[in-house]
Amino acid sequence: MDRNNDAIASNQLFSILANVIIGVGILSLPRTLATAVGPDSLIVLVAGSIMFIIIALLIQRLITKFPQKTIIEISNFVLFKPIGMLIGIAYFIYTFTLVVLEVRTFGEITKNYLLLNTPIEVIMISFLLTAVYLVRSGIESIARLSVIILPLSILPAVLVSLVAIPDLDFTYFLPILRTPFSNIAKALPKVLFSFLGFEFIVFIGFFVKDTKNVKKTTIRTVGFVSIVYFIFTAITIARFGIAENKSLIWPVVTLFKSVDLPGTLLENVEVVIMGTWLLSVFMTIAISYFGATFLLSRILKSKEQNYFALTLLPLIYILALIPENIVNVYEYLEQFTNYMGTTAIAIPIVLFLFSLFRRKPKKGMKKNG
Repeated sequence: MDRNNDAIASNQLFSILANVIIGVGILSLPRTLATAVGPDSLIVLVAGSIMFIIIALLIQRLITKFPQKTIIEISNFVLFKPIGMLIGIAYFIYTFTLVVLEVRTFGEITKNYLLLNTPIEVIMISFLLTAVYLVRSGIESIARLSVIILPLSILPAVLVSLVAIPDLDFTYFLPILRTPFSNIAKALPKVLFSFLGFEFIVFIGFFVKDTKNVKKTTIRTVGFVSIVYFIFTAITIARFGIAENKSLIWPVVTLFKSVDLPGTLLENVEVVIMGTWLLSVFMTIAISYFGATFLLSRILKSKEQNYFALTLLPLIYILALIPENIVNVYEYLEQFTNYMGTTAIAIPIVLFLFSLFRRKPKKGMKKNG
């Protein structure tokens, strides 16, 4: 992967990470927080966001300490090669599994809210073929599209949500600080899991040419995502209340359906909003797909990753059809975040701590470690 177009700027890294993190997680975050801590949802969200900034900065320190290295090469240097290869395989399985779950979730959302009469198999295979085309185009094309899609997917949703402000009841967030500390402690990991996707920096950082700005990008990314989460969580819970949010699968989607824009010709606003929002989901899948193919190419020591995209497609499609329904999908997602997500976040932190006791890498080190 030494092609001339495989380089991105720090602002493009911001768009890539923000798209991956937000993805479909925001759609169910209000339900998760309402179920766990009730009126203290926003307080726990802010606390969790601050905690994740610290975690993100530790991961960022590792990336900037080893510029133009992937998690595999970093592991090879900090530990030793067999462990580095195992870590690379673990991250490949992680990104590959994320593609499978996101594709099925995308298919369920699209079928339930946009294409009611279209078989989910047709939706998924059409979407996968589009993702393969983008993945084969390389990281620079993905980065450019991320810059375009991020505002296109977020701004319309935020603006439409603001229309609901006159109907909000913020007394749903009262009384505050009545939640048992044990419940808050259990809810904080759920907030941290909502930032999953940032760990993609351990291989996307390989392509960043201005590494001196990665720290600023890290703070901007986590801060931006935190604000988006705060806005939608606050509006959704204040609109429907704690009890109703607990019973909704996708509270944010229900929020879009409940908004009526006066003076417009749009009868179903949620169709337009979901159409733009799904662009963000598409980017999550495309970036995860690229990550899986890129890591596989590093593991197999291949110079190119694009021909792995078509090779993995049939397996992704078959595995995505295994869950019986959306409830089953979310059960898999919960297990995925609890185990694989925790591991993906913990590994770079552990590597950074170990790297403090190793000599600094020489400037002449090759990219392949």
